[in-house]
Amino acid sequence: MSSSKTESMTPSETLAVAVGLLDNNGVSSSATTSPDNASNKQEDNSNNHHHQTPIEKSIDILTKLQTQLSRSGTLSNNEVLDDVATSSLEFIGVEYHLGRAFLMLPTYQLGNNNNNSNSASPSILRKTNITRATDYFHAYLKKVDQLDLLNEATIKEYHTLLDMEDIDDDDAKSRPTPTTRMNQSQIREMKIQRFQRKRAASQKQAQFQSLLQRRSRLGLAQEEEMEGHDFESLSRTLYIETLRLYAEECLEEIQSCLGELEMLDMAIQMERGRMIRQDPRIHSDRNYSRNGAADSGGLASKQPLQMTQITQHPLTGELQLQTQQVMNGQLKPIMQRQEIANQVFRPGWNQPTMTLEEL
Repeated sequence: MSSSKTESMTPSETLAVAVGLLDNNGVSSSATTSPDNASNKQEDNSNNHHHQTPIEKSIDILTKLQTQLSRSGTLSNNEVLDDVATSSLEFIGVEYHLGRAFLMLPTYQLGNNNNNSNSASPSILRKTNITRATDYFHAYLKKVDQLDLLNEATIKEYHTLLDMEDIDDDDAKSRPTPTTRMNQSQIREMKIQRFQRKRAASQKQAQFQSLLQRRSRLGLAQEEEMEGHDFESLSRTLYIETLRLYAEECLEEIQSCLGELEMLDMAIQMERGRMIRQDPRIHSDRNYSRNGAADSGGLASKQPLQMTQITQHPLTGELQLQTQQVMNGQLKPIMQRQEIANQVFRPGWNQPTMTLEEL
């Protein structure tokens, strides 16, 4: 989708298109503002920018939307939940959608014009994507935590995950003791509680969506109430439950990412070791060292094994050196005259010569 098309759309429509690209070209149910128009604009521009995958298009749209929201001051860090307008609640989830978009981002080259994946291995690219996704998940959780959107159990699990990540950061220096990590029973219990919270949030979300559809079928005005909700209060409640559901999914993805990052680190180390072993320069250095050692060993093997014995004269007490060599399996002393001759007439020694006339 071209930037001119997205700039002509409202922020809510832009968010709906980006989420639709992530959800297999289907508009997200959380976007209640003009979904039909956003879907039509998405289909009209689905054939543009063939060099980008749908995930890459969504990331581009969400990143620009995030910058636009930051410049316009739509969401302030100092606001509480009651100060946020109902129409702006859906924009709190931009970081969540960016996080899951980076998790879905492929780590191999899909188009002819995309050469970014040529310089790094898939494991390194995947680790980069996971790291960025985790950062966006943390940014989203921090934002909803400041708005007091999370219940006590979700906040407790979020802080537990933060403590686990702090422990993992210290692993580079020293491995933590087993008591500093959660055991399997605690992790299992945490997953069960998260699943129950996620299921409850999904049921509430489906209930409020059903109420919105009933209001639309009945043709009720926005100020008319049905089951204690008018259109704005029902929409606001639906947004809040959706954001809470996003928080539970963020916690699940962060925990999953921690385990995947450990496996990726091992894969990257194995790939680096494989590259070192396949480096021709390493093989040439090894061959050179082996050949050098073999040559030196061959030269040394041509000479008989020698041994120097130190003795002391019984009368004078003077130390005496006696060189012996192994010949036919026996030690035999080398005469001083023979030793001198061997030193003089050794290979490579340039002997002085004279002609008969000079003599």
